[in-house]
Amino acid sequence: MLAPVESSRLPLAAAPKQLLLVSGMVVAIGLVTGLAWWDAAREADATLTDLGAEQAALASSMAVGLRAYLNGGERDPSRLADALLKGGPRIEHRGELRLLLAPPFETALRASDGRELSSPRLRDALDQGLPSIRLTRSEAAECGLVARTAMAGLAHLDAPFGRWGIVAVATAARERDREIRARWRLVLGVLVASGLVLGFGGIALRNQRKELQLERELVVAEVQRERDQKLLQAQRVATMGTFAMGIVHEVATPLGVIVGRAEQLLGKLKGDERLARSAEIIVEQVDLIQNTVRRFLDLARGGPPSFDRVDPADVVRSAATSVEHRFAKAHIALRADVPAHMPPVQGDRALLEHAIVNLLLNACEACSAGGHVEVLAREDAERVAFVVTDDGAGISPEDASQATEPFFTTKPAGSGTGLGLAIASEIAKAHRGELAIASNAPRGTRACIEIPSVS
Repeated sequence: MLAPVESSRLPLAAAPKQLLLVSGMVVAIGLVTGLAWWDAAREADATLTDLGAEQAALASSMAVGLRAYLNGGERDPSRLADALLKGGPRIEHRGELRLLLAPPFETALRASDGRELSSPRLRDALDQGLPSIRLTRSEAAECGLVARTAMAGLAHLDAPFGRWGIVAVATAARERDREIRARWRLVLGVLVASGLVLGFGGIALRNQRKELQLERELVVAEVQRERDQKLLQAQRVATMGTFAMGIVHEVATPLGVIVGRAEQLLGKLKGDERLARSAEIIVEQVDLIQNTVRRFLDLARGGPPSFDRVDPADVVRSAATSVEHRFAKAHIALRADVPAHMPPVQGDRALLEHAIVNLLLNACEACSAGGHVEVLAREDAERVAFVVTDDGAGISPEDASQATEPFFTTKPAGSGTGLGLAIASEIAKAHRGELAIASNAPRGTRACIEIPSVS
């Protein structure tokens, strides 16, 4: 057994340790505060960058509209500007979002209300071909927005008689307000954490003085116990990491097996067209799952969807085909109604199809055997609507108002996650549209996704 530590030497041994502990607490608090503040500033800059990218996308979509007018034969700059900006009030939000047009050979920018604005910075940015710039409070006020930091998205269109510029300016007031509130929360959190650290540090210091009175063998035993505990924690962390990697692997592996078996069946079913087509559908659906997962991961990281020209009728028919076996199994009639010719939409086909599939599956689960579900696509002058109706139990106004909130569900426990409609809503928003849920009188539910069409 080790000899006890002499009590006369304890104060001298405790002083450096106490000083080291206090210094470590101060350094830790400073590092945590600095890192948290840096992360908050970085997130704020990223939010402004995303806002600028959104406005650049809006400006690009306006450029598409301008090109349509040019292709229509219109050549007068004034009439082109008026024709393009007449849709501005429907897009603009007073004090929050403003659309501006820069006709060729003109220094001033035109607004949808007829005003002409002089902004050398915006003109220079258009001339330099920048996708977006950050505006000061005074520059935002000159554009008709609230006097707060703003982001301007820029787009260009080269025409035979000059280069047009389109500017979408949005205030970052909400983002900046959220940033200020987040920093106050950060300060409060740091103060609370500092108080806890100092409080527990004081307790630790008192305990340390007491522990230093114990025999050296007890100190060694305590150190050994702490090491064992840290080792146990490290083993748990490693186990959880391995478990998480295993889940990812196990999800990918069955998909690979499904594709492999389906491809094997394709080689053996060449004489049976119906079964061969079923195997092809299996391969197509696995590819769809993988593509959809990748697209959702891109959206979760803040990336925009991959927009292409998409035929709404093809989206509806493909979505209906994907779920027809579920409807047949539930003995529910599914009818798809789409016009022969519809204007295309600008969007991500896989995500749009996934959103409609979610609506169809919800409608199927809401109906009993013998029920009817209809999916249709309709158009008006500027928008395309995907509508799913059913004659099931229906939905109350209170539930309809919460239906697109994540994890909200009226299904029994274990029957749903409450994410289907939330995902469909986010997909609609990513396409500059919206999802509306309402009762379908006299019976059932009506779900409608509306997104802009391409003129």
